[in-house]
Amino acid sequence: MNKLLSGYQTFLDWLEKAAMALAMMLTALLFLNTANGIIVDQVVGNSLVWIEEVNNLLFAWAVFVGAGVVARHGGHIGVDMVYSVLGPRLQLLMRIGYLVLALIIVWVMVYYGVKMALFVGKYQTSLYLDINLFYYYLSVPVGGVLLGLFSIGATLPDPREPAESTSDEMPTAGVDQ
Repeated sequence: MNKLLSGYQTFLDWLEKAAMALAMMLTALLFLNTANGIIVDQVVGNSLVWIEEVNNLLFAWAVFVGAGVVARHGGHIGVDMVYSVLGPRLQLLMRIGYLVLALIIVWVMVYYGVKMALFVGKYQTSLYLDINLFYYYLSVPVGGVLLGLFSIGATLPDPREPAESTSDEMPTAGVDQ
């Protein structure tokens, strides 16, 4: 079982690096596209109408890809003060409760996100660039899958790490030590 858990965590390490690289690249493109729009507007005196469409696409993908990575490090929902005073059994129950709620949200994101992307993709394109809106809405189910994989990884123990200390230290969710 430890080999399976270790393999899953290793896969998530790789997936996290790829997702972070993609989110950073999308954010950089978002910045450059916005800066380009501002410069052209100031120099030429006329704004580029397609800047907003591209920014919406880049922003949606950056947010949903990045949301999964945040889930792996416990950065979404958490009250460390309450969690740290609970015993190990209640902490386990809270982690399981978090996973159940996260997987319900993931199911909604993936199921309805795919339905919406397919439906909108049949009929609608963006106004200026004629980009099929399927690509906008596809970010929701892709982000949902990443969120699910990383939430499972955050809940499962990582056999590659040493056992947690039993001191009264406050846990630092999302902060690498």
